[in-house]
Amino acid sequence: MEKIAPKILFIDNESDHNLYQPLEHWRPLFIHPFEVFHAPYDKVPDLELFSHIFLSGSLASTLENKDWMLSEEELIRKAVEQKKAILGNCFGHQLLARALFGHEAVRKRNKPEIGWPTMRILRDDLLLGIEGDLIHGFVLHFDDVQYIDEDQADIILNSEECDNLAFKLKNKPVWGIQPHFEIGIVQGFGVIDLVSGPGVPDKKLFLSPGKKSPRDSGIITRVMREFQRL
Repeated sequence: MEKIAPKILFIDNESDHNLYQPLEHWRPLFIHPFEVFHAPYDKVPDLELFSHIFLSGSLASTLENKDWMLSEEELIRKAVEQKKAILGNCFGHQLLARALFGHEAVRKRNKPEIGWPTMRILRDDLLLGIEGDLIHGFVLHFDDVQYIDEDQADIILNSEECDNLAFKLKNKPVWGIQPHFEIGIVQGFGVIDLVSGPGVPDKKLFLSPGKKSPRDSGIITRVMREFQRL
């Protein structure tokens, strides 16, 4: 099969752009042409036209099992079969896990993980870096991936509060990454304001000295550079 020119299908999973616009965070990081598929409303695109598939975050929960989410799970499985390079972020990370490992793969957390935790790379990875390295970036999730088939995939990143912050399929260019490495520190505070409510810590916590203070390793540059080289 002739290799197609690099082109990204950006799957926008947010239904209310008045609250959250995923593309605005990711657009500056694209070096390939891209098209946007708005999953809650648009017709499913022809995957044959794209080399890379990006699954965005969302304020929705994958546990809602809406029809468009189930349709996207089928799209994901087809993209994996077609050996597309795939990167799922946050909601996209969780939907990827559900599509590939079943709906028991994702659960609601007892409390959300929010802030800039220390994260450990668990094995050498093209996108994230070297096993044992500690990295930092913004996380905000009320659900998490609790199960993957470790015959099919490897967990590659964790934190003190979450055992699976990223996974990669074995021998396939398919990653799920929970953290919002694309969101900087100032933007992160804005997101915390947006979701303020039960379980969300007061942002004063992150402005106090100590281990909760925001730290950003800038890993997003490596992630997007290496993903788009595939």
